Amino acid sequence: NFFDGNDTCKKSVETSTFLHFSLIPSVVIILILASLEKRTKRFWFDDRYLKCPRLFWILLMAFEVGIASYPFFVCLLTKYEVVGAVLGFLYTAAWTVATIFDILDCSRNDNLFGKYTDVILKWPSLLFLFLLLGRFLFNFVKAVRFSSVQNQNDKDSLMEEYQLRYVQQLLRKPVLGNPEKNWFQRKLYQWDPYFKFPSRLISTIVVMFLCLYMFIGLEFFLIKSLITGLKLLHAFLKEVSSASGHGSRAFGLLLLKQIKLLRAGKRYLLVSESMKVSSSQSVVALSKFISFQIAYIMWGYLIMHLVQWLFGMMFMYILILPMIHGKWMDLLNKWGAVILTFIIVIVVKKIQVFVGGKFFLQPKMSPSDSQKPLALDNRRIFVNFSYFLFFHSVVVGLTSCMMRLFRSIIIGVWLVGRIDRPVMPKGYEQCDVGYTVWIGMLFLDHYHTNPILVCFCQILCDKLKQKKLSADSYSFVYKPLEVVPRVSSKARTRWFLLYTLLNNPSIQKIRKLKPLSYSMD
Repeated sequence: NFFDGNDTCKKSVETSTFLHFSLIPSVVIILILASLEKRTKRFWFDDRYLKCPRLFWILLMAFEVGIASYPFFVCLLTKYEVVGAVLGFLYTAAWTVATIFDILDCSRNDNLFGKYTDVILKWPSLLFLFLLLGRFLFNFVKAVRFSSVQNQNDKDSLMEEYQLRYVQQLLRKPVLGNPEKNWFQRKLYQWDPYFKFPSRLISTIVVMFLCLYMFIGLEFFLIKSLITGLKLLHAFLKEVSSASGHGSRAFGLLLLKQIKLLRAGKRYLLVSESMKVSSSQSVVALSKFISFQIAYIMWGYLIMHLVQWLFGMMFMYILILPMIHGKWMDLLNKWGAVILTFIIVIVVKKIQVFVGGKFFLQPKMSPSDSQKPLALDNRRIFVNFSYFLFFHSVVVGLTSCMMRLFRSIIIGVWLVGRIDRPVMPKGYEQCDVGYTVWIGMLFLDHYHTNPILVCFCQILCDKLKQKKLSADSYSFVYKPLEVVPRVSSKARTRWFLLYTLLNNPSIQKIRKLKPLSYSMD
């Protein structure tokens, strides 16, 4: 262990050793749940294997961790809830006991955080293990109480409940006016009952915070070893953790916003026309999304930390240290002219905007307008104003260019850990591999979870089952048949027309009436 400083103590149970032994029950659980699944074909293999497998040692270790962690997910997602809940609870309980023994054995005082090193580093894992125990227990009680034929039919359905409500909401008459929103809904988040965040995103955020927590602990260890007496580290880590929390909240909100744009058919507002993402890239992007986001957030944290440290050191040597040593006059002589120049430039910019809106724009067309129309007034004076402003704008443009570069660096460093925002400018998003992975994942997720498409597929499947039932009814004597009343196609069409006209009054004005074929006499 990297954080262990005392090698003489021997633990009775170590999580690293328990990981190897956990492969045996892990494989057993996977085989039990796999044998319960019914295959569409009778072949025991699929022709989708790699032709030239190349196994490396690091991939083998990653594969070992993947097999050991796979029962947690497969027991949660299996449709055989009773079996999955029992096996998952036992497997999670074994991991919980092993982790507790690993934490309690051999308390050390000469490590990173003293004798509480294992507690500080491993409490997130222990917390999630207890949450998994509660989840498996809840699944077991739910499966025992509500196990019925209707529940089994719901599992076979392609459509989720929130997708059905979304389609029903589209078919209803829209509500006039905007509903009132409180401060939390306006500023932070507004819950959408017709949208459900994918489990992929939730897992990414959880693993991302765990990796950040371990990374901050490692960083604290390195800084403590190299620099003693760093008093501001606690405040800095608190600030970075707060920024990471805001980043994850914005991450989820942006996913909700972009999925809604795709559902509304407004793809052009999401990506430019020059950006092309193929179907194969979208498939690969879905598998790379979680790993890319975690790797990017780690690098983003490190780069943002280094840049903040660099600016902090510059601010310290340029301003704070001269103030401490009482060199106020030297500081004022060096930076007084620069600060005064920036203040004058900002004031002149504000005056330009005020003069342009006051004298060179035509008055409002209506008192209720928020701003004046984009129509020039006093053109000759405006031409002279632009001419004399040319020389001043050249000087201002020099500093504006540097400020543009400075802002680009700050925003680029801030966004390098987020793949949901492009670092490249518009038209060059294809060069940003992380953003390409994000867009490909969005497209694939949208195509497979679009409520309208899923509802349409569910209707087709129900119709197919109904036709199959009516065609094979002669071979099942004791099977009750569903009697479907025959409805005239003309009557159904007229009913749909009436329903559409009632819910869309604007169409009634432009509808062309068909002339009657018989006489009224």
